[in-house]
Amino acid sequence: MSPEIMSVLVALSVTVMILALIFTILNFARSFRTKRDVRKAYHKERARFFFGIFLIAFSLDQVLLFPTLVTYIIVLVLVFFGIVNITYGHKASKYFKGNLPIENKAWEEFERKKRNQSS
Repeated sequence: MSPEIMSVLVALSVTVMILALIFTILNFARSFRTKRDVRKAYHKERARFFFGIFLIAFSLDQVLLFPTLVTYIIVLVLVFFGIVNITYGHKASKYFKGNLPIENKAWEEFERKKRNQSS
């Protein structure tokens, strides 16, 4: 592989790694800040999804930089865990996203009852 193509691929994988790590941290922070259970689970699963993307981008970067047998073995394990995280995170976040309107309705009703009791 030519050095120009390799440097572009490394730069692309590092960019994807940085963005995925930022979105992972952002979603974990959102999950810690919210009090609503479904929304908390939704953000945790989105963080898991982005962490899976980070693992795959990291694996690609390692293969490009260190093409040895040991690297290939470790990368296979990391890609497997990345795919598992992406798949599970996507399915779970879709499930929780479908339940967000139900939680919003229940939360509004809870707040309304809380205001009526305090008045």
